[in-house]
Amino acid sequence: GLALQCQPARKSVDMTKQLNPDEHYIRELADEVVNTRQRFLGGSLIHDTDGIWTKSVYGECDGFSFGAETDELYRVPDEEKKEKALIVYASQNGTTGGTAKTFAKHLCKSLGGDTYCDLRNMSGIMAKDLAMYKRVYIVCNTSGLGRPPCDGEVFYSHVQLEAMRCTVNLEDLSIDDEEEEKPLVGTSVAIAALGSTEFAGYAKFGLDLTNELVSLGASLALKTSTVDSRNGKSEQERIFQQWESTIVQMEKERLMEKGKPMLPTTRPRSSKIIPSSEAV
Repeated sequence: GLALQCQPARKSVDMTKQLNPDEHYIRELADEVVNTRQRFLGGSLIHDTDGIWTKSVYGECDGFSFGAETDELYRVPDEEKKEKALIVYASQNGTTGGTAKTFAKHLCKSLGGDTYCDLRNMSGIMAKDLAMYKRVYIVCNTSGLGRPPCDGEVFYSHVQLEAMRCTVNLEDLSIDDEEEEKPLVGTSVAIAALGSTEFAGYAKFGLDLTNELVSLGASLALKTSTVDSRNGKSEQERIFQQWESTIVQMEKERLMEKGKPMLPTTRPRSSKIIPSSEAV
């Protein structure tokens, strides 16, 4: 309650002279809570009598505008979606944390580089960016206790929030064909979830992310692949290569159907991933 009563901006009155140190500290924390929740959660959910979602500042709000602001997720018509594939990676800091990035960069090169795909760090995108593509491929690590890695924390929080909004909005509007109204309809996803069976919550982030994206209307191009590092890096690379080879084959078949140039068949010399011809 105190957090909602406090305003982030103190105007002309110097509150520090009117409050004892403990109360002043509590109010500072309350302001920080308000700022954080405004940034990550926005307003509460309500549907007005005219069928329009509205938004005001957190703490004084009575609604949320679904799809009205630049960071909000809304459905993009199929004809407006990009033909390029989107490759997203999320890594954890540390010596082994760059594996997802390495794998994602290799997949991008295997698909023909910038001509055929866009490569993005998960820390630099929001859920709305996925809606702009017909095909999304995600390579992600799992952090401690099955949580997202550093690169994926904000993105995953946003996806979870959008999934909640989507559910509430559709239930309130009583739409007959709810699946067609979900914001990620027309976008297919495939996820390679990296982790180790030595730890609890193995590949949990990738599996949970799959469920959230599907709840937003995305279809699965492939069943989510769990890539185990327990038996060493070579075995992890082999498992990932199987997933990558399937992705490359799907992209080749898509281009053949459209009568477009085929993907390049050569692998970069610097790559440490085994060639697809050696993958089992």
